[in-house]
Amino acid sequence: MEIRRRSVCAIGALLFVVIRPGSASAADLDMLVRLLVPAYMAQNFAAVCTSENPQFLSELEHGSATVGAFAEETKKRVTAGLPQDEADKVRVTAADTARQVARHELQLLSQQPAGGPPVSMKTWCDRSAKPFIVEAMRRHAEKRQEFEKQLDDAKR
Repeated sequence: MEIRRRSVCAIGALLFVVIRPGSASAADLDMLVRLLVPAYMAQNFAAVCTSENPQFLSELEHGSATVGAFAEETKKRVTAGLPQDEADKVRVTAADTARQVARHELQLLSQQPAGGPPVSMKTWCDRSAKPFIVEAMRRHAEKRQEFEKQLDDAKR
């Protein structure tokens, strides 16, 4: 449980630093990035964990492919209707942010405190990555109208 709390705090802190909260305004690219980052994070975490365990997320209907479909659908929806240069900027910024989070998480995993029990990649995937992925996809599905409103507001 401690590793999960630490991971969630680290992710939240990093997102706050990299992506400053603010209200949506005309062509609010920062808001679009914030809406897209969780999809990239889920995709990155799934890729890392599936490389360690091909059965990772096998309880989902299509396994880790479900995460890829979620991420692709979110990328398309967030960047739809934007000029190509803005769409590229949103995608690259969100992907870079998600990559920083994944690197930070893996760095924390490799720098385990002396004297404590070692935490394996499998444990991190099961206790941190999987809950994040499942929650990101669940929240996206349950709060679809809110997501769409934020998306529309950011594109005005």
